[in-house]
Amino acid sequence: MRRLSRWMAVLAAVSLVVSGASAAMASNAPWHVVYAPSVGASAEVGEPVLITGFSYVGEGTPAHGVELTFDDGVTWAEADINSNGSWRYLFTPVQSGDVVFRMRGWYNGELGDISPPRTFHVGTPSSLAPIYCPCTFRESELPHDDMDAVPVELGVRFAVDRPGSLNGVTFRRGTYRGPVTIRVWGPGGTLLHEHVEPAATTRYTSAAITPPVQAQPGIDYVVSYYTPEGGYQASEDFYTGTLFHAPYIVRADAGVYHYGEGGGFPTDTWHHSNYTIYPSFVS
Repeated sequence: MRRLSRWMAVLAAVSLVVSGASAAMASNAPWHVVYAPSVGASAEVGEPVLITGFSYVGEGTPAHGVELTFDDGVTWAEADINSNGSWRYLFTPVQSGDVVFRMRGWYNGELGDISPPRTFHVGTPSSLAPIYCPCTFRESELPHDDMDAVPVELGVRFAVDRPGSLNGVTFRRGTYRGPVTIRVWGPGGTLLHEHVEPAATTRYTSAAITPPVQAQPGIDYVVSYYTPEGGYQASEDFYTGTLFHAPYIVRADAGVYHYGEGGGFPTDTWHHSNYTIYPSFVS
């Protein structure tokens, strides 16, 4: 893990319901979509929350920058944005109540309009955001091939906000394209599912979990895959706060790993890393 290069991407989910606000912009002014937190999300006081989304101009030209305001435009904070228009901002609430934020972006020096408000709750009950399943939690990332060539199990730890089942995983392979073992773990490392996924020639693998694993809210699960020769992809500084991305709740240091022949329940973390594996959920 110590050979990982610094993360250069920001967070934006793919293949999940896009719940966000877009604003009418001038010809070269950006428009925005918020991916997380989902509508109705509720964080705890002092819990770092990842606000993520994307901002484009026209039919898909990435914005050059995005700012967020939490005081109706009195002050603005610049978000981290990458070359494909995906951005994120880490916000830590210090008191209970609703957090309301807006966005504005720019492109070639042209500042866009301020977006409609978006709200999430702090220290108060939440409501369930609408979802359209199957829901695959998958980030827009720019990972790199890790140099590790030893046996390792790589996964992501998460919870869900409603009852349902886990019916698959997707992951992005590195240089190793041989057979891998897919596993689903419950509390305390209870093994809930295991199967061998055959070799592949492409980076992306989508694997079904048959039969689906029942998932209950408020319980941590881990989906992982074991590679006997390393050869995976990863990025650092990724899971730096909580992602409320319905139906998933993915907290800081969600990327986990375990070295050793045959793999095992992954619990170790390294620099908030993401190992490019994501669950699929059906309600």
